[in-house]
This record gives sequence, C-alpha cells and structure tokens, in this order.
Amino acid sequence: MKFEIPFVEEIYKSQTKLNFEIAWKENLKKSRNQLFIYIPILALGILMVSGKENNGYILIFMGLLGITIYLNYLINYYQQKKKYFLLIDEEAKQELKINFINVWEFDEDFFRIKSYKYEAKFNWIAFKGFRNIQNNIFLDLNSGYVSSYILSQEEIGDENFKNVINLLERKLNNKSLIN
Repeated sequence: MKFEIPFVEEIYKSQTKLNFEIAWKENLKKSRNQLFIYIPILALGILMVSGKENNGYILIFMGLLGITIYLNYLINYYQQKKKYFLLIDEEAKQELKINFINVWEFDEDFFRIKSYKYEAKFNWIAFKGFRNIQNNIFLDLNSGYVSSYILSQEEIGDENFKNVINLLERKLNNKSLIN
C-alpha cells in the first residue's frame, strides 16, 4: 500500500499535540500523585510544630522540598511544551511553504517514508510495535527512546486505515502496544 499524503496543518498539529501529551502523561501523573503525599506531610508538620513538637520541622522540610521539586518539574514541563510547539509551528510553516507530498509505503518486506527532509526505508524488524490512539497509528521504532511515525485515519481513509492496521499486526507479530 502506498499513500501520497499532502501536508495538512491541522492534522499535523493535532498529531504532534497528541504525541506530546502521551510522552508527558505518565510523569505528570506520578508528579501530581507525589504532590498529594507532600501536602499532607507539610500539614502534619505544621500541626506538630503548632503543638510544640519539634520533630514537625522535619516534616515541614520534607513537605516543602517535595512541593518545590513538583513545582520545578511543572515549570520544566511548561518550558518544554512552549519550545516544542514553537518548533512545531516553524515546521508547519516550512511544510506549507514547500508543499511537498509525503509518501508512506507499507510493503510486505518494508516500510518506507519520504518527506521533504528525508527518505527512509525500514525492514519490519526495526519496529517494536504500533499503537492505535485516537485514530492515529503510532509506528514505534525499536530504539532506546520512543520514536514514532504517526499516521492519521483522516489522512488515508477508514478502509485504508484498517488495511494498514491488519498489515502491521501481521508484520509486527501482533505487537500492538497499549499506551
């Protein structure tokens, strides 16, 4: 199956937003859950100190340290988000300017992608699996970091989307990854 896909800014931004949210989701959840531990520790420390218990200062310190770590993480998250979406906006402008038709090819022996920046051809063994998230296929490379090619059902249509998933299930030995 070979698809020639023109660049659509709205789809691209939707995919990159989804990718960003997925990448940060688990750590944001862990950080928030830790915050729910540090706040009671801080409150307990304050109660202990107000009751003339000096050991409460240790809990106050631990609670403030945990809250500070959480706030630093949150600041880093928002800084990274801002940088990421600035890069996405620049990339979208470049794509619109060049107006290149991207090529996605799903063959029995390989996957090939061609964009205005590069052309790559992979044997199926190069992938650890795929994920279908909100009608987007995340084709995950078998590398240290999660690096994915993202294809939307909207870009290729319902029937072709199902056919691609069927091929991926066969070629990747049913390695449909759960997010």
